Amino acid sequence: MSETDRVMETLRRVVDPETGVDIVTEGIVYGYTANELVTEIWMSFMSSTPACSFCKAIAWSLIDKISDRIVEELQKEGYQNVRVVDALNPEIYYKSA
Repeated sequence: MSETDRVMETLRRVVDPETGVDIVTEGIVYGYTANELVTEIWMSFMSSTPACSFCKAIAWSLIDKISDRIVEELQKEGYQNVRVVDALNPEIYYKSA
């Protein structure tokens, strides 16, 4: 299995708790970069982040849950340094472990 297949199969185990769909199928994974130091998963939650302030608080809670699961699943596969990065603004890290 190629590195790309391994990462994508791992990410398919992460399900959006709001929709019940895995994050790869849902289309919020834009890609990843991996080297011996860090694995970065590039995400875009823009389409799932509503405009209202209360809704954004709920959305951030979902983003946090999804990001936690990404880190957890990749660490199970041996990726130790994992970052979940905003695809549109790479200075934003949703999670880094």
